[in-house]
Amino acid sequence: MNYWLLTTEFPPIHGGGISTYCWHTCKMLVQNNVAVKVFVNDYQVNEVKREKPFEGVEVIRFNPANIDVGSCLGPDARLSLQFAHIVEEEIIAGDKPDVLETQDYLGIGYYTLQKKHLLYQNFRNLKTVLTIHAPSFLYLDYNQVPMYQFPTYWTGEMEKASIMMADLVISPSNYIVDELTTRMNIGSKNPVRIFNPYINERNDDAIVEVEQNDMVFFGKLTPQKGALEMLAYLATMWDNGFDKSLRIVGGGAHFFYPMQEDMQSFIEKKYVNYIKQGLITFEGNVAPKNLKSILAKAHVVIIPSIVDNLPYAAIEAMAMGKVLLSSENSGHTELIDNHINGFVFSHTQPTSFVKQLEHIYNLPQQEFNNIGKKAQESVEKYTNYHTVWNQKKYLLDELNSSAKSSKQFPFIEDIAQQDVLVNEDSVAGLLSIVIPFYNLGNYIQDTIDCLQQISYTSTEVIIVDDGSSDKKSINMLEEIKQNFPVKIIKQNNQGLSAARNAGAKHSKGEFLAFLDADDMVKPTYYQRAIEVLNTYNNVSFVGCWAQYFGASTDTWPTFNPEPPYLLCHNMINSSALVYKRNHFLQFGLNDSKMIYGMEDYESVIAMVKNGARGVAFPELWWQYRIRKDSMAQAFNKNKELYLYRLISKKHTDFYNKYGSAVANILNHNGSGIKYNNPTWPISNSRSILKWINFNGKMISLIKKNKHLRTIAKGIYRVLNHSQ
Repeated sequence: MNYWLLTTEFPPIHGGGISTYCWHTCKMLVQNNVAVKVFVNDYQVNEVKREKPFEGVEVIRFNPANIDVGSCLGPDARLSLQFAHIVEEEIIAGDKPDVLETQDYLGIGYYTLQKKHLLYQNFRNLKTVLTIHAPSFLYLDYNQVPMYQFPTYWTGEMEKASIMMADLVISPSNYIVDELTTRMNIGSKNPVRIFNPYINERNDDAIVEVEQNDMVFFGKLTPQKGALEMLAYLATMWDNGFDKSLRIVGGGAHFFYPMQEDMQSFIEKKYVNYIKQGLITFEGNVAPKNLKSILAKAHVVIIPSIVDNLPYAAIEAMAMGKVLLSSENSGHTELIDNHINGFVFSHTQPTSFVKQLEHIYNLPQQEFNNIGKKAQESVEKYTNYHTVWNQKKYLLDELNSSAKSSKQFPFIEDIAQQDVLVNEDSVAGLLSIVIPFYNLGNYIQDTIDCLQQISYTSTEVIIVDDGSSDKKSINMLEEIKQNFPVKIIKQNNQGLSAARNAGAKHSKGEFLAFLDADDMVKPTYYQRAIEVLNTYNNVSFVGCWAQYFGASTDTWPTFNPEPPYLLCHNMINSSALVYKRNHFLQFGLNDSKMIYGMEDYESVIAMVKNGARGVAFPELWWQYRIRKDSMAQAFNKNKELYLYRLISKKHTDFYNKYGSAVANILNHNGSGIKYNNPTWPISNSRSILKWINFNGKMISLIKKNKHLRTIAKGIYRVLNHSQ
């Protein structure tokens, strides 16, 4: 088997759970004669660097700053597109995986999986696995981060979409699946629990060589890890005469958003008296080679998470025979039998922490040792390579033997698809291209010329002249009619909505596309769109990215339109989509009440609300002309506010369904009028933030340099000062 692994972390540069998982997974796969190729982003390399950390594994490191792909996207989205780019280059070079695995964190597999489902030649046959590690859309919520703020919100949406698009979803714990079920439709993916692989290195001496006063908190110093709750419990105990000290092992330079300072700084201020008494000490980040000696001294290891998956901190401690005190809010409790091989407390019953900790310190030595040994045995039984590989291989064999392809595109939101009436007059395979036209004689020839180049050949072109008054434009239409096979419909001036609707109702195609009379499309757009429409029963329209030309040269990346973001701002090139015609006629006719514009955006909302879903190719296939005298350029804020009000009133039921999320998106980012690209932050200082966020090497420097970090935190406080 040829196995490819996409990850943001791999030793020796990275530590942490994802890195540890990747290392042990590679070791496990190689032991079972599987060739592994690891793809990892690394700002320390200049060119793409290949290395072999051990036999059977090749690591491909690439620097995102040196890959000119997706420059219009923010850092996380761009990184995902770069992963897809590197994977495709490797396939084109002659290699291909039997299985490709990606992590959920940061949505790095989003574009690779999107291209698979959009039937890209080099991606369509990939067998894909996603292992759940650290979903930010869950963890950031518990870490009290403003998670609806762009681009954080969009990164979470990419993570959700990646989970839904993977062929196989593996979770190290059932606990995390239950948590995610409250936030997305993950149950439809039937996630399978397989514990993370780990090699146990027994050291029986570690069970008895402990310092009786030593408690260790082992993990990131973040709210999600339960550090604040743990310290509150211990403070009460210390105030009542408890004399055992706590060592905090792990980085403390994690930003605590509500207080706008690092967590360690916040704790040092709040618990200064206990620190002075020597009851709290900070070990900071510890190299893996030194970690075991620290853990060996621990009488008890505390893992008080308020939400967690299956942290390697727990596995590593148990493998050393340490006695764990863990909250019930974590997947590692699936390895722990309370009072048998460890201890579990509940945050809903704070006294349970006190009782369990006191019980541990009062255990007879022999019973204490036996619990440590049973912890070791549990890890050896459930996380050893042989057991984990047998479980995973069964699933992979099943995956590789499956030849079925789904007729359902995997969207994030589950929206019931309404029944669609069949149009008896439709001509199978025919694409009707409708061009609304009003006094655009200077540009229509470019549009017609581009349609002569398209690769899809079964077409009819319908120009709807919406009462043109300009003589040159009228003459141009007559000339086009004589030289090209087009159908021209004339009507009194009724506006863009009426023109589009008239063209759609006069068309005969199974498929329908709109193209404004001053815009153009790339030759393959329609063919690829129709391929997707023919493949999926639940896809009703297809779009792409936009390349502006004329008065602007910007690009507009578009996305699969999904609520709740769709209800705040348009997500797709709605005036140049390709539809299943009967779906548009039933759900998407343009509303003539949208007199100032945005009728195409409202049409998309109407379709999605009725389960007529859409997807977007990450390709610049629509060329959108920017004219100073265009309808769009005549927009002003009051017009937009009026149109948004009309849309929300017309679709009140849909807005009510997602009201909480819509309110949070608007509160975090401001008016939807200001949005354009959720992969970047929205800020008055966007250019600075854009550069900082984009430059991963700068982020790394800021994190490592105490003085730069202090400056960065100061800037953050100024930019986020409450008015």
